[in-house]
Amino acid sequence: MLKKNTTELGKTISEAREKIGISQRELARQSNMDCAEVSRIEAGKRLKPNVLYLKGIAETLNLSMVDLMKLAGYNDMEINWGQDFSDRRATADYQKQIKSYEQFYFDILEELETRRKTDFAIKGGIADLIDKLELAKIENKEISNDEILDRLKELIPMIRPNLEKFDKSKYPSFDSGVFPKMEIQSDVKYPTVPKNLLDKKD
Repeated sequence: MLKKNTTELGKTISEAREKIGISQRELARQSNMDCAEVSRIEAGKRLKPNVLYLKGIAETLNLSMVDLMKLAGYNDMEINWGQDFSDRRATADYQKQIKSYEQFYFDILEELETRRKTDFAIKGGIADLIDKLELAKIENKEISNDEILDRLKELIPMIRPNLEKFDKSKYPSFDSGVFPKMEIQSDVKYPTVPKNLLDKKD
């Protein structure tokens, strides 16, 4: 399994390097590593390359650091655990996260527009029903309950989609290494009311 991952790693790096048209030597130079090491990684001879090497390769070839680490056989704890994620995330990972949020934003806008159109259709149906009732009242005519019920039955199914939750499959992906939890530290001390005053009764 590890060999398969490493072979996939080498293939991914080799294809990305050839796509932008640079040699192994140039990749090594830009990634701050030895050319022989690049050759070993691409050939699948280097098992689990050093994270710093992968970081240099990821930045040079605009690849996801997370994807490279997974292909190299690093486990989830090695990828996502710890304080400093800067050596385990590349620019491509940040771009990927931003694109995910952008897509979510546009999906939401599209969903809102669809629901808005549905609301207008429902509003039109209700307005039409009100007009019929008012006209019947003015002309002193009766409108049958069946006619009202039939129209309401047509409107109810139109309302249902607007009551459904947003499709969770469209939610943005979340990479804790790209957006780690922020701890707000402050030396400001806020005055508190002494407990004896709170307990004091008038």
